[in-house]
Parts: sequence; structure tokens; C-alpha cells
Amino acid sequence: MYHPGHSWLHRLHPLVKLAWLVAGTVFVFVVRSPWAGIGVLALALLAFPLSRLPLGGLRGTGFFAVFAVVLFLIQVVAHRTGTLLLRIGPLRVTTGGVSAGLYVAGRLLSVIWMSYLFVLTTEPNALAYGLMQAGLPYRYGFALITALRLVPVFEQEGQTVYQAQLARGIAYDRGGPRRFVTLARQFFLPLLVSALGKVDALAVSMEGRCFGKYPRRTFLRQVRFTRRDALALGVLGLLSLATLVTQLNR
Repeated sequence: MYHPGHSWLHRLHPLVKLAWLVAGTVFVFVVRSPWAGIGVLALALLAFPLSRLPLGGLRGTGFFAVFAVVLFLIQVVAHRTGTLLLRIGPLRVTTGGVSAGLYVAGRLLSVIWMSYLFVLTTEPNALAYGLMQAGLPYRYGFALITALRLVPVFEQEGQTVYQAQLARGIAYDRGGPRRFVTLARQFFLPLLVSALGKVDALAVSMEGRCFGKYPRRTFLRQVRFTRRDALALGVLGLLSLATLVTQLNR
């Protein structure tokens, strides 16, 4: 899902971007204000055109938007504190309900769009190399790279199995729960066999190359920490300190 580019955000160190993602997530959960989530969401959406990333066509955005609206409506109905804004029969819409709905929906969407931003601007190999250079054992780094690379492979295999079963007359849109279990078994069994075959071939290949013989390894690519990264970390530190002071003084 990585989208290549040369923007300022693309060129940041992967661990710096990871720190911003973690700090932003903690911020929207710690600061219990609807404007916190809405502000972070607005900044995340603004970063998309600035980084020349497509806002439309991202997988799952429609589902998350509908889910956020459902959460908003649930909070509006459940909370009845504050000033009454609207009353329709037993339904009462208050300022407290609207505030709670905006807080929950904004928090969800801000975390999701920040995660999209991180994934679209961070090359998986660079993230793994950065983690390994920071001290992560290279076995775990290799596991991370392998998992990220096998995801699109298994997705393509799933599409192949699905289309092959449709060509053989299997109808996925008919039947009850018992048939659903049967279809799931018929779908996942070929994927499991394919996955075991790929893992076995990968293990034999790693053993043939003496993977894990040495405690340390060299890197073909060096993910370097630059002044740009130091500036981004400095700004993050100042914002985190300001947030901490504000929360303690409340």
C-alpha cells in the first residue's frame, strides 16, 4: 500500500513518523475534547495533498466513515446532558450528546487517517531497516519484512481461488450458516496449503543461506537520521510537553 514519493513526509525517518503516529494517537485519547480529534483529523487530511497522496480510492475508507457516523448517532442518542437542542418524540438531542459524538467519531477517524498517512509514506523495508538499526534483532526485522511482502501475495492467491471456485459453479451468495462454514473451509484450505508451501520453500532457502549464523548483520541500505528528522522530533517534543502541561493544569 506504500505510495512512492519525494515529499517532505516521505523523506522523514520511518521511526520519526512512527513516533508522530503514536504521539497523535495518545493525544486524541488523552485530550478529552471533540476539537482535539477534529483538529488532528483536519491536519491529517491536509497532509494528503501536501504529500501528493490520493485521498480517494483508499481501501476501507467508506466503511470507516459509515462506522464513524453510526458511533456519532449512538452517542447523540445515549448522552442527554447539556442544553436541549432538538426533541423528536422520545429522542432528545443535547449539546452533551453532540459533543460526545464528535469526540468519539473524530478520535476514530483521526487515528485511521493518521495510520493511512503513515502506511502510504513509509516503505516497509525502510521501516524494518530503521527498527533493526535501532536495536531490533534482525530475525524479527526479517519476519516483519516477510509478513509485509506476503500480504499482497496471499491477497492475489485468494482472488485466484475465489475466481476458480466461481468458474466451477460455487455460489457464495446462497445458503445459510452451515453452508457458510462449508464455503469458508473450501476457500481457506487451498490458501492454507499454498501458504505452507511458500513458508517451507522460504525456510529451506534461509537454511541454505545460513540465516541466523551471525549475531549481527550488515545492511545494503542505511536509513540515516538527518536534520529534518531532528527538527520533526523537536517539534513533537515541544507539542508533547505543551499537552502534558495543559493537562496537568486543568
